[in-house]
Amino acid sequence: MDLVVEEPNSVIDIRKNRIRSNLLLHLYQSGDTSINKMARLFHASIPSATGIVNELIREGWIIETGTGPARAGRPPVLYGLNSKKYLTLIMDINRHDTQLVIFDLHNQLILKRKVDIRLDDSSTFLEQLFEASDDFLKSNNINVSKLWGIGVSMPGLINSSQGINLTYLNLTPPGVPLVSHLKKHFKLPVCLFNDTKATTIGEHRFGFAREKSQVLTINIDWGVGLGIIINGEVFNGASGFAGELGHIQVKPDGLLCHCGKIGCLDTITSAIALIRRAKEGINSGKATILSQIVNNNLDLLDTSHIIEAVHAGDEFSIDLLSTVGTELGKGLATAVHLFNPEVIIVGGLLAEAGPFISNPIEQAINKYCLSDFKNSLSIHISKLGAKARLLGTQAHLFEHLIAKEFS
Repeated sequence: MDLVVEEPNSVIDIRKNRIRSNLLLHLYQSGDTSINKMARLFHASIPSATGIVNELIREGWIIETGTGPARAGRPPVLYGLNSKKYLTLIMDINRHDTQLVIFDLHNQLILKRKVDIRLDDSSTFLEQLFEASDDFLKSNNINVSKLWGIGVSMPGLINSSQGINLTYLNLTPPGVPLVSHLKKHFKLPVCLFNDTKATTIGEHRFGFAREKSQVLTINIDWGVGLGIIINGEVFNGASGFAGELGHIQVKPDGLLCHCGKIGCLDTITSAIALIRRAKEGINSGKATILSQIVNNNLDLLDTSHIIEAVHAGDEFSIDLLSTVGTELGKGLATAVHLFNPEVIIVGGLLAEAGPFISNPIEQAINKYCLSDFKNSLSIHISKLGAKARLLGTQAHLFEHLIAKEFS
């Protein structure tokens, strides 16, 4: 059998492209730097690094951004990403509404629109999404050619490599992956990502988890999701489904969950469960200011009203959140024993309650965890809030597209 000898130039090109992609990722994640630092960082000679930078400048990826501090002699020239090279479109989808966001390559939010499209498992949802997205781009004079790609975050069992969401299979015709359907409409690369994992990446790149190696993020939204970082990398599991904390059974004789199982953690700790229990309490005659806040129209009751009542000192609402936090803490205590994290970050809709949710979580962890696991563990409310999910989706999309660009 004849052996195929690889051309020397192809080996050089592969190494060069690897340096180019790593350099752009470094500039995206860490900011501007000098050619000397680039050369040291990527084990390249200064002439090689200079040549690569000049190529990237010609291609519009990099621009000169100024000068850095000089130890001696002339200050070094700094180079950074050209934020105007491309824009990205981020679709932040949940069961309550959908956000459409335009970012530049410096993660600056250029445009945002919230649209009243609630995720349901039918083709109608995508029809509405396409219509709203096309209008969003057209009304803001954004040509699709200016977009580099689209990042989509949404709840569900998502296999990113296959581009499918197994929780919402009826969004597309049978056998058609969700990503393929989106690509066909927009004629752009599309990256699909679970919302909790997007939040976890956002926290790891830009929030309290930055430079941390062992992290759990708890996303308390319309469902409960757990993000896991092990040795500095997001843990996905075999099919990308790791972290479905909301679907561990905690009440064998409890309520039916939307997943079809009985007594899942979601049934007592999600935003939906919180609203349901608030309505039940009001209807049973519990003393609370919630009725006043919604003008006695319980159909309008939302998590924001409960959090407003909590901050106003409403005892009933405080007790509701305390119960949610305690049950979440019990679930997280199991995760702490499994993963031994150094930090837990609390995010999602209910994180807006601040210490009213984090304190009972921490107390439950203190109660149900072995003491040695708690010695190096800290718990924080996310400082990024909902932006963590947007930034995480953007970062994931950037990394995916850079790898594709210089493969």
